Amino acid sequence: MLLPINSKATAYYSDRDYHSDNTKNNRLSIQLRLDGFSFAQIDSLTSKLIQLEDFDVPLMLGDESVFQNEKITLRLEAYLKDNPIYTAAVQSVDVVLDNCLFTLVPEQLFDPNQQEDYLKFAHQLPENHIVKNNFVAKLGIQNIFAIYAPLYFLLSDHFKSYRLLHLSTVFIQQTFLFQQTQKEATVYVEIGNGSMLIVAFDGNRLVYSNSFKFKEKEDFIYFILLVYNQLYFSPEKTPLYFSGNINRSSPLYAIAYQYIGKLEFLNAKSNRVAFGNDIPDKVGTQYFNLIQAFLCE
Repeated sequence: MLLPINSKATAYYSDRDYHSDNTKNNRLSIQLRLDGFSFAQIDSLTSKLIQLEDFDVPLMLGDESVFQNEKITLRLEAYLKDNPIYTAAVQSVDVVLDNCLFTLVPEQLFDPNQQEDYLKFAHQLPENHIVKNNFVAKLGIQNIFAIYAPLYFLLSDHFKSYRLLHLSTVFIQQTFLFQQTQKEATVYVEIGNGSMLIVAFDGNRLVYSNSFKFKEKEDFIYFILLVYNQLYFSPEKTPLYFSGNINRSSPLYAIAYQYIGKLEFLNAKSNRVAFGNDIPDKVGTQYFNLIQAFLCE
């Protein structure tokens, strides 16, 4: 039985010239989180973001939280069934999976037959999950991750072809490209709903990648300062770039401002991605990985 979903998006942005009946040149990007899912369409001819919508699926609490993956899968199934726009012809489909079940392995040490063992070494792997991997060629690393099996089968049944990317794959690859203009030690933090992914580079070298869960802003800044301390980075001199659920009026930004000397925001809008009419720049920070996914190699 399909669970009903409120058809009203939490957030919706659209180019005034967007036409849902003409999508054959569009690249569809989908981000799947434990607390919802988002869709973006990018015109492949102009590399312009022309439509984006976001849906929240409230988190279950306590013992019920073990059913959150199932809840997301059922809500997504219902939404895809009721919105034929996402069964229309598009040029490509990228699905970005946002969870904490991932680990990085250098390519020279990678054995495809040991993928599940790599992941189990870093995480307690839940039942009913499938292990997949992404190769980040520019850094020579394999990203091994797990996806809830019914969710994986839903995607495979719904889309004739699609590319499955872990959020950390997108974030690491795209911050690495941005890092080419930095030439100095830099920390990047992607912020979700009570979760954060921290990636750090020293020049062109990836030196840190990990995810954390947090409830209070004090926990949030603790994990950031812990990374600075472990890497011997100076909080006063080493810049920190944010993306995701944060802005300058956020309590998270306020506490980071007390400890970090250089705070900036990543933005998907760049010389490689343009935004359509009526789509504000702030979308580029909040939905950085959703928008940048199609640029991953």
